[in-house]
Amino acid sequence: MDAVLIRNPVSGNPALQRAVFRALDEFSAAGWEVDVWETRRRGHCRELASQAVQAGYPRIIIAGGDGSIQQTVDGIIQAGSTSVRLGIIPLGTGNVFARDVGLPVPGRLNPDATVQAARIILQGDAEWVDVGLANGHAFLCWAGVGLDALATDKVERHLEFKRRAPVTTYVAEALRTIYAFRAGRVRVVVDDKEEIEGAFPLVVAANISLYARWFQVAPDARLNSGRLNLLIFDRNDPIRLTYVALKLLRSPHTDDSHIIRRQFQTLDVYADPPVLYHLDGDPVGYVPLHVEVLPRRLPIYLDRRRAARRLLNHTRSVPGP
Repeated sequence: MDAVLIRNPVSGNPALQRAVFRALDEFSAAGWEVDVWETRRRGHCRELASQAVQAGYPRIIIAGGDGSIQQTVDGIIQAGSTSVRLGIIPLGTGNVFARDVGLPVPGRLNPDATVQAARIILQGDAEWVDVGLANGHAFLCWAGVGLDALATDKVERHLEFKRRAPVTTYVAEALRTIYAFRAGRVRVVVDDKEEIEGAFPLVVAANISLYARWFQVAPDARLNSGRLNLLIFDRNDPIRLTYVALKLLRSPHTDDSHIIRRQFQTLDVYADPPVLYHLDGDPVGYVPLHVEVLPRRLPIYLDRRRAARRLLNHTRSVPGP
């Protein structure tokens, strides 16, 4: 077989799920033989990706959202693969990774997105990208500690609202969380050298620039730089925090004194009391959290022209489809 396609049937808008079969027709027309495996429970993408690596598939294609992509990446890394290529057909509610790297995002204005994504996999070269590792689990976008993880956890408990009105649900929960959350003492250790302490409501370790769909939290991020990007909100009252967030939304490179930025290879986060963290939008557990980067660890099919702003120029692509 040329590939296995892992499909999360509950990702995103149910109406978009039918579009996956148009992508499969595209693979078939190109002469590819693609097995389709459907997830049946939470975390199943991770298990199926690991099984696909062990079964010897040269390519894994994930049709789902950012959480499904993260689980698939984690399954590939945990299985020890250094050569399996990842294809992405975005089908989530946010599709933040796809938006950041220029992959086609489905919607009323782009009904052919799944076909376009299939063509990128068929025609494009795979680019080696960095992968983050948080407490032993791989992520592709970010590890977030604090109020965003708490807001995400609340959204995930009400999936019916998330699927019906994703933007409204996230915004409403984020605002409620901002005005109710108060951070305790947080200590961040960067590259085993620098210690930063304070009452930080949000700590983000980012591999990509875009965050929560609208915020460019790491505008200089490159997917193959060998380093991750740290952003800390150093303000614990809701009014000032909202102001800083809006300032960041308007000007990604803002030098506000209440935003701390670093680049790193290893990061440790401690909190008293312990706070929740998430990986690519899926709540995972509580700190302490150890984050490290796996440089150029995974080949992913990207549209090189659209993804160029997120890649260093000296990257080497993996030849062939």
